[in-house]
Amino acid sequence: MQFPINCSHSVTSVKLGECLECYQQKKQVTFSKIENIPTGECLQYYQQKKQVFHASSDYNYFSPLHIIVWGYIFGTAWIIDFLFTCCRSLYNECRLHKTIEKGTKLPDISKCNDIIPRTAILNQLKEILQPTEYHSSYHMICGEFGTGKTLLIRTAAKEVGHGIIYVDVPSNIKDFGIAFGEALNFAFEEDITFTRQLIRKIGGTEDESNIPKWNKALNAFKRISKAYKSKHNKPPVIIYDNVSRLARIDPDILYILQDDAKDNADDGSYIAVFVSCEGVVPRMMMSRSTWSRAISPPMEISDISKEESMNYLIQKRNINEETAKELYQLVGGRILELKTVANDILADRDIEDIKKQKLIEIEQRFFSAKLFKSQKYHKIGKRAINTLLDSKEININVFIDFFKNNDEKYEEYKEVLGANVFAYHLSSNTVTFQSRSVEFYIWENSNLFGLSDNSNSNHSE
Repeated sequence: MQFPINCSHSVTSVKLGECLECYQQKKQVTFSKIENIPTGECLQYYQQKKQVFHASSDYNYFSPLHIIVWGYIFGTAWIIDFLFTCCRSLYNECRLHKTIEKGTKLPDISKCNDIIPRTAILNQLKEILQPTEYHSSYHMICGEFGTGKTLLIRTAAKEVGHGIIYVDVPSNIKDFGIAFGEALNFAFEEDITFTRQLIRKIGGTEDESNIPKWNKALNAFKRISKAYKSKHNKPPVIIYDNVSRLARIDPDILYILQDDAKDNADDGSYIAVFVSCEGVVPRMMMSRSTWSRAISPPMEISDISKEESMNYLIQKRNINEETAKELYQLVGGRILELKTVANDILADRDIEDIKKQKLIEIEQRFFSAKLFKSQKYHKIGKRAINTLLDSKEININVFIDFFKNNDEKYEEYKEVLGANVFAYHLSSNTVTFQSRSVEFYIWENSNLFGLSDNSNSNHSE
């Protein structure tokens, strides 16, 4: 039989798993004064192990030497963290300055062969995007969807180049901050060390992290704008395109941007340019006190002329003259719609099918505006339509007056105006049909709106 280490005794019959000496020692004391010993171990060996355990438990981890060592480790880590944060912050700041110097990188459109030259409008836009040192106003540019305003603004911004930040408001407003950051090449990294971030999280303070990304990007832009103006003796320009999306989903953001544009125009720090479709958005902005710093009237980008439209269809798209006339009669000088119907013709689609599809599209707008029989605004719509067919445009106050006798608040004119049947023009304070396609639909369905003989004679011209 093998005995545990550190035991010496004579060979005697003992219990399985114990040596004689240990067994005898256990018998001489009460159970309460000696601890249970695991099977296979003797008392001496077990006590030696327990002494080692107590020694390790009493080890002092907070001796002066240990404090010095741990302090050195944490101090070195903090210095490295601080230096890394400084380098990262400096790198991000350099990226911001580089972006504003060169301007936001925009897609190259020089290779597009179906661009319609609009030199006068392009020169006007370039003048807006190159403010003088003492420029103290912000701008609004309006135009119906499909008039080509975004293409023209991007072209002008690309030709001017330096000092222009172009922010395209996305359809998903939640991504506005990301889009703003990408326009600036902004990294959204907090200018604090990892150690401070860790302490803040432990302490439960999350104030800085609750700041929206678009607000952080705006603050970064304002910071580098001062440096840009100091270097070039003129303020940089920021373009907010498609702000109507903000107005529909979160108008408070639009109001904050407008207020900030006014304040910084006063200081000459930067110049803002708001780009919007026609409709209620310009009136929303114009009704606020901060409109006092906007250039009035705003610039309006409208449809191209009949001559320009025919030249585009015949010369650039190689469509015969008769078909070109029918297409112009359908969509007018709305450049986006001209491109669409030209593509359809070149794809061998029948012109009658094209007309049918366009009428279905416009019909949905009339339904949204509640202008059909048995719908809420049918009678009001008939009056507005007949008036517009006679005079081509009416003052906005005349249009609003059509709603005065309605049971609801006549502020509901905004609902009709926002359905893209009618268009509000801020530069002239008038209302017209939204497009030639809308007018075409009305004539094709004249029985719905009780058109007068006088109106029919105007249409035949």
